[in-house]
Amino acid sequence: MAFSDRLRQAVDDYVAADVVTDELREATLQKVLTALNAKEIELLDIVVHLEKVMCDASNPTGRRHAIQFLAFCLRDIVELKLNFKHVEVFAKFFQNKLSDWQCVEGAVAGILVLFQRQAALIRTLKVDTEEGEGEPMALHLARTMLKEVNVPSHTQGVRKSVLDTLLLLSNEWREELTMLGPELGDGISAAIEEERDPRNLLISFTLVKKVLGDFPAACASRETVQSLFETLSSYFPITFQPPKGDKVGITGDDLRQALSQAFCSSQRLAELVIPFLLDASKDIEADVDATVAQAMQTLCFCLQNFGATAAQKHLKHILETCRDQVCRTKTTCGAEFCKAVTESLKVSLQGVPAGLHPHWLAKDVVPQLQEMADDASKGRMSLASEGARQLLLSAAAAHPIVYESVWSAVMKAFLEGKEGEEAFFSIDALEFMVELLQRQQGVFTAKQLQPALKGALETMRTILPQSEEQLHPLVASVELVKRLARLSVASEALQAWQMALLGAAGGPWSSWATAWQEHLSSKPASDPCVTALVQAVCEIMPREIDQAFSLAERLLKVSSTSAEWLPLAMPQLLAHTALSLARAELKGEGRENRQNLGQALLLRASEIFRQHGASGHFEILASLADALDLPTDEGTRWVAAQIATALGLPSSVPEIAEGLTTDFDGGLKSPSVDTVLHRAQAARRFLRMLCRHLPEDQARGVQRRLLESIALSSFNVLANCTALLPGILPEACAKSWNFCQRTMPAVCRCASDADPDLAESTCAEAIALEALEALVENAPVDEVPMLLENFRDTFGQLLRGSAASARQGRGAALCWASATSALLRRSGAQQQAAAFLEALLNALDQEAPVGPFVPLAFRVLAPVKVEAAKGARAKLPPLALQQLSRTVLPSLLSRAKALESQPWARRAALESAVALLAGLSPEVASTDCSEELRFCTLTSLKRLKEEAEASVFGAQVLQLLVRAIQKKQPWVEDDLHSVVGGAWRRRRRACRAGGLRGSC
Repeated sequence: MAFSDRLRQAVDDYVAADVVTDELREATLQKVLTALNAKEIELLDIVVHLEKVMCDASNPTGRRHAIQFLAFCLRDIVELKLNFKHVEVFAKFFQNKLSDWQCVEGAVAGILVLFQRQAALIRTLKVDTEEGEGEPMALHLARTMLKEVNVPSHTQGVRKSVLDTLLLLSNEWREELTMLGPELGDGISAAIEEERDPRNLLISFTLVKKVLGDFPAACASRETVQSLFETLSSYFPITFQPPKGDKVGITGDDLRQALSQAFCSSQRLAELVIPFLLDASKDIEADVDATVAQAMQTLCFCLQNFGATAAQKHLKHILETCRDQVCRTKTTCGAEFCKAVTESLKVSLQGVPAGLHPHWLAKDVVPQLQEMADDASKGRMSLASEGARQLLLSAAAAHPIVYESVWSAVMKAFLEGKEGEEAFFSIDALEFMVELLQRQQGVFTAKQLQPALKGALETMRTILPQSEEQLHPLVASVELVKRLARLSVASEALQAWQMALLGAAGGPWSSWATAWQEHLSSKPASDPCVTALVQAVCEIMPREIDQAFSLAERLLKVSSTSAEWLPLAMPQLLAHTALSLARAELKGEGRENRQNLGQALLLRASEIFRQHGASGHFEILASLADALDLPTDEGTRWVAAQIATALGLPSSVPEIAEGLTTDFDGGLKSPSVDTVLHRAQAARRFLRMLCRHLPEDQARGVQRRLLESIALSSFNVLANCTALLPGILPEACAKSWNFCQRTMPAVCRCASDADPDLAESTCAEAIALEALEALVENAPVDEVPMLLENFRDTFGQLLRGSAASARQGRGAALCWASATSALLRRSGAQQQAAAFLEALLNALDQEAPVGPFVPLAFRVLAPVKVEAAKGARAKLPPLALQQLSRTVLPSLLSRAKALESQPWARRAALESAVALLAGLSPEVASTDCSEELRFCTLTSLKRLKEEAEASVFGAQVLQLLVRAIQKKQPWVEDDLHSVVGGAWRRRRRACRAGGLRGSC
């Protein structure tokens, strides 16, 4: 083995270079490492060759390069066989070079390599000290590094090497570092001072967390803790944003999270961190919103880690600060302050049992809550009122003990001190009180409830229908009384509501009820006041059985035409009253009277149902479903059986869906798809609730009658009954699969537009696709293979190239996509779903009738969201859609880019990819699929420049573009100008004219 002249010259050139470029480093290292790994030379040969220059005091550049090169060789050699003597020599050599400023980079890198690759040998080594006692080599190296290396004076790479070494030592050499005592904290404090590089800051924050959290307190003196805090606080707030084209991958959130963890790494920091963050929340400098929000978020995080003792100590200061900022300023960070109130109280009360009131609660919390309640009672004209209400709601959500204190403070501020005989809530306070009750924790006593209920009733009595402005307060007051009545005696409230709906019968509420009855008589059932009163009666009635009897008698006597709202709302009142009677615990004559009244009520409800066409048919079904949406018991079983009998079920099942896809009461105009789906949902829910409570044989009879109707019907009856099918699944699939299977041809015929009587019926298509998905998703496991085989026999040829019409191709694409969606949701059907997807993609590679409609299939998998305010029904869970995109997007893009493919196939592949990307969340699309997002958006924009008409495809492309802009994708600024011009602006106007504005 010999150190060849060629290698000597390469090493000499490296050492003698003024600047070592990446190319020179890689080339020289590659030559030497190849020889080392091939055993042509030994590491000792390199050491001997570099010895002279490494010790040459007159050549600082050469020394630096030589030691760096030696460290690189140690790091990158494949097999590093050293004995303890070798390791000791190398360690002492690198340690001695730490005092040489020029050599620090190589020396630190060499020490780090030794710790990484020779840790076992280092643990056996000791170094003699002046005291005559040997200390561990690791301790000696750490002590020397912290003492000799002025870390802030070096370049980023050197600083990072030092920090990496210290982090390695803190993780794997804790016992040795502990022996440093205060030197450890002082050294780390000095090492991280004035650091600004985000890569190094992440390590610096972690080191602070380690030294304060994992090491004994003796390793960081009080002065060191103060110094570390001052260093950490100098970075707050963190506003870092990665530069354009950043390849490091560190984000502002990464730094903020690391800083927060360092802030709360030790209880010793609590006294410094909490006041600092509270002061930061009062910042009046620029970017105040970002600073305040970050301060409160960090405070919440730190409190959770500091624990109850620290939170209790600073709780008063936290509540005062939040109250001052939210109630005394126009801060836009109210939500962050409210969260801080909740978290601080929650943490403070950790481990405190319900019912036990700590002494500090009365001293530090209750006075603050009372001041907030006083502010809240001033009304919305006061700047402090709204903020105080939000703070009280946040406090109430923290703990049952705090909720009780908030309730007491609110009752004192809102009810006491009112002039007149009866205390009441102001109109302005109603919504706040409802929200407070929504956050109820614990159990109220009668003493706590009665003043509130009495005040709420008095408030409701003051609200009269004098103007439209008074209508909304009635809804709020009814809601408040209803919530309080659930917890207390409800007879007075229930009587008042009944009188307002059906007529007054004397008493203290007579004039109020008469005024509202006259006002509501001309209102529809959808009127907010009617809805609020009807729902309140239905909900509270089971608590007041005596009034249920009187209401039943009144409902049987009142004419359904006496008020405009009665025909649609009365079935709800009838059903709930019958249910209340059925569930009452009565015996003998009372029981018989109850049954007779219940039968009469439900019979009248069925009569009203039959009198209505499509306009009210499904509202009544929805109200009956609401009444039945309860756990099954004797009462619900009896009511369900009576409803079934009154409606003539099971023979009259098709009548339940009559008018679903048509609008007999609305003239010649057909209902929209949204309207039909809404009706279908109401009818399905009714069937589901009814079958849940019916005896099993009766429920099965209803299910089979519906299945027979689907299998044997056509035209609108087929579409209407198909809409009900998901309402009896999965129970019908489990108990009557043979009947379910017979419906498949009819459902596919309806979904694929193959029924001539339903040709081009978008409503029939939409409900049939839902039914098809439900059948495939709920089919018994052992029946799925046969079901899919029949499906392939029906539609497979259209995916492989058989001649067919465009209508047949479109229908096949939709049905295939619906089956695929159902398979993706089924547990254990991933392989079958993959086969269906592959068949769909292969349709793009051949002249198949389905090919041009593949984008439509992907819009079934990821439904189009046309209006921002209306979310599309998700076919797949977000995670399943994300996994689907990873599997399918590459195939779609390869087809979209394939020049040898037909133009229509490339276009269909591109539209399919766009549909899939539009279905993903903006975060996933801009991170996991950033390159696909770029290609699809830019390519689609180029194509859309040449189109004049609006399309769903155009709307989705706009959606992707807006998402890319919002997520600050770099290609938007770099590449967009090359494809966007005047033609695109005309295209955007065309999209808006087509009603697709909301998609973006």
